[in-house]
Amino acid sequence: MAVKKARERIEDAMREVGTLLIAFAPLDAALSEGRGQMNTLAFLLLFFGLGSLLFVGAVLLERRRSRVR
Repeated sequence: MAVKKARERIEDAMREVGTLLIAFAPLDAALSEGRGQMNTLAFLLLFFGLGSLLFVGAVLLERRRSRVR
């Protein structure tokens, strides 16, 4: 088993955090009662956007790294 370098660990963490944000953003929006509907929609879009950005960024970094080798 090869030891992962710091860059690989960061890519993995970015991908996992992105996946969690995408997966749990709808749950947060569904369970939030105290916020208004516009605030809920804004937070949902923020979480989806941030999660997508992290996930896609990690995948692109990993692809770029694998092409260099």
